[in-house]
Amino acid sequence: MKKLLLSFVLYLVFFASVFGQQQDDLYKKIDYLQVNQTQLDRFLKVADRDLKSGFSSLLKNDDVKGWYLYKVKFPGGEKSNYNFVSITVSSSINDLGDYFSDNNTPGFVPSPTTKGGTEQLSKLATLIKSEIWRVENSAYADTGSTPSRYMSMDYMKVAPGKSPDYLMLEDEIAKPIHLERIEQNQMAGWEVYSLILPSGMNYSYNFATGNHFKELEHFEFGLNEEIIQQTMGENSNVPELFETIYNTRDLIKVELWELIDHLQ
Repeated sequence: MKKLLLSFVLYLVFFASVFGQQQDDLYKKIDYLQVNQTQLDRFLKVADRDLKSGFSSLLKNDDVKGWYLYKVKFPGGEKSNYNFVSITVSSSINDLGDYFSDNNTPGFVPSPTTKGGTEQLSKLATLIKSEIWRVENSAYADTGSTPSRYMSMDYMKVAPGKSPDYLMLEDEIAKPIHLERIEQNQMAGWEVYSLILPSGMNYSYNFATGNHFKELEHFEFGLNEEIIQQTMGENSNVPELFETIYNTRDLIKVELWELIDHLQ
């Protein structure tokens, strides 16, 4: 395994000059929302008008770096108690608290949102839960600022004391493979997140990866044997690699989201 890791050094140096990489000192507030099926059209109209306007004010002042609204595709229906996800990106964890701290405002609505819009959003959407994540690592194709249509969120459980090992695995093994997928136009971007809030032994996951795709068909081209050998060489020990991955973290669940609206 040490030889495998050493073989990535030149590979990473080469790709660093080819692909844009996002600044890693970022935080993401993820709000999981439940919208009644009969109110979907109304919710999307109000979100596009009022929720987007509220976030636009924060972006103009550089208080947040971006906002993204996703529709949960898989799992959906009765398998999940939320069907939309709102993501706020900021370089300051304080801002993620300050602009969502009004007790009279739903937790996913930023404070600059109009009173009328806030009231309508509170009736149309229920906040199921909120999380704050830190971006630990990332890689993106240098294709401009347009976000990809699809994003998969892979939730991981890493045992206490194993976080450094897991992050090293993502950086030294997973990242070069995803860079190869990006080069082959099978992936638009990749990020690793650590969960800041909430936390505790009883929370089912504490890390996640966000995988971005332009086309739904690209989702199936994951960490398969073909892409691993293309990255590491034909003589790479694929079973050993997967054993290392499985011994480092447990994959709790995978969800696929589709981008509905955004600002950045």
